[in-house]
Amino acid sequence: MRRILSIAILSLCVVASLPGQAQTHRPAELALLPHVDVTVLVENMAGGANVLGEWGLSLLVETDSRRILFDAGGGQTLIGNARSLGIDLGKVKTIVISHGHGDHTGGLGKALDASGPVDLFVHPVALATIYWKDGSKAVPEVMPFSREELRRRTGKLVDTVGPTAVCEGMMVTGQIPRLTDFEDTGVGQYAFLDPEMTKPDPILDDQALFFRVPEGVVILLGCGHSGVVNTVRYVSELLGGEKIYAVMGGTHLISASPLRLQKTIEAFRELGVQKIMLSHCTGMNAYTEIAKAFPGRTSWPAAGTKIRFGGR
Repeated sequence: MRRILSIAILSLCVVASLPGQAQTHRPAELALLPHVDVTVLVENMAGGANVLGEWGLSLLVETDSRRILFDAGGGQTLIGNARSLGIDLGKVKTIVISHGHGDHTGGLGKALDASGPVDLFVHPVALATIYWKDGSKAVPEVMPFSREELRRRTGKLVDTVGPTAVCEGMMVTGQIPRLTDFEDTGVGQYAFLDPEMTKPDPILDDQALFFRVPEGVVILLGCGHSGVVNTVRYVSELLGGEKIYAVMGGTHLISASPLRLQKTIEAFRELGVQKIMLSHCTGMNAYTEIAKAFPGRTSWPAAGTKIRFGGR
């Protein structure tokens, strides 16, 4: 029954994604924000006093009118790091989930405890069960809450199959087309849709948050399982071919081949990305190669880092 439900959900998402892709022929409306502050609440490495690291990612995104939590980390450091940084999660009004993996949703319960009812933006496939290969065994993983529980605990639950406005000046991509011939999910040999481990998980729920500031368009990634180049190109297409100023977050290049790294670097150069802020699942080897290709334009913002886009 669970497998039938998962297949039905996936089929629905493929059909529903078509209008989202057709929308790319008409540039999406995205207001210019004077400035946006992004604070790294959860990340593998810690970069400040009394801030801890864990395998996971959570970013606090602040505009003049709204606080948005992008992912919630694995659940071990979110609350303590927010407290150490003097951040009141009770002021968060919106949560966006990049995809359903536990290192991005394990802290969701604690985030909801702190924030109270919020608007929650999530791709419906994120709620399906997946299976991780552990030796010869398949270990199931599912988000901490069912859809019914999330409806009870949120003010509004929004399914983000296609491009969706989060608030003024902020959009989430929804499902991202996979068009490059050199990118993959990065976990194809480990993540599956079935307990027999015969159907690799395409991670259709992977999505990114983006906004525009005076410098240009900024994209925030959870893990970039759709491929960072696919993501950048898709956001640019959604905005009528607009250049992307900055990319920030996980890119799952941790096990990327030399060819994939080379083509990713070539694509960043071709696309004119000016700021490349990599973290979490990028991997130090990939970070080093990209930093060598873009000296002075590449960084790794650890937990505790606050970055202001715009307002200069």
